[in-house]
Amino acid sequence: LFPPTPKNKITLANETTIVAPLGGYQYVPIETVKPGNDHTLEPWTDCPIYHISKVYTSLEFKEKAKSVQPFFGAIRDYVFGRPTTLE
Repeated sequence: LFPPTPKNKITLANETTIVAPLGGYQYVPIETVKPGNDHTLEPWTDCPIYHISKVYTSLEFKEKAKSVQPFFGAIRDYVFGRPTTLE
């Protein structure tokens, strides 16, 4: 379904047929959720499936959160006011 194929083409209004760039490259469809509607990774979620509260208190999580702080500091201006932590 997703490897490049010359069958990935379109006919324009002037009846010119063109093949997608990169030899018919097909983009993988991705569904997104608006940031305000994505509740699965919010810190207040205490779903037994995710065990979020157990994850946040683990030593591994605390170490990883500390190690990624430089990255989160660098992207702070690009996330439109959302928290830039793993929590």
